[in-house]
Amino acid sequence: MDAETIILKNLCIGYRTKNNIRTVAEGINAAIRQGELTCLLGANGIGKSTLLRTLSAFQPKLGGEILIKSQEIDAFTDKELSRVIGVVLTEKPDIRNMTVRELVALGRSPYTGFWGTLHDEDWQVVDEAIDAVRISGLRERMVHD
Repeated sequence: MDAETIILKNLCIGYRTKNNIRTVAEGINAAIRQGELTCLLGANGIGKSTLLRTLSAFQPKLGGEILIKSQEIDAFTDKELSRVIGVVLTEKPDIRNMTVRELVALGRSPYTGFWGTLHDEDWQVVDEAIDAVRISGLRERMVHD
């Protein structure tokens, strides 16, 4: 499994403000391969988080190309991207009044349409996911517990 899933070509990352462009890094060329673990290391302030935000389409690139499965990232719709990219943030969210099952159900949002209505088949997928990771006993527990 060494297919290049993500290819970066002469990528430029940074921030656009009303009157200015602040380039954090440029000329980034890399390939991330399916089935491999990729580690991003660097000193504080060097642009690791900016790169990850750009790769996950949370912020626009300043230049260059990001190809995901041979397709430019800008060509994806938001719905298509939500099925291709998943992001796990490092901050622990303060979640109250939500069961484990409801939290897992949030993963169905790319498939539920604008209002996020889950149907029987969505709940079946949620329950299968819970069973697959062997946390059925936690299904109805509150997340903050």
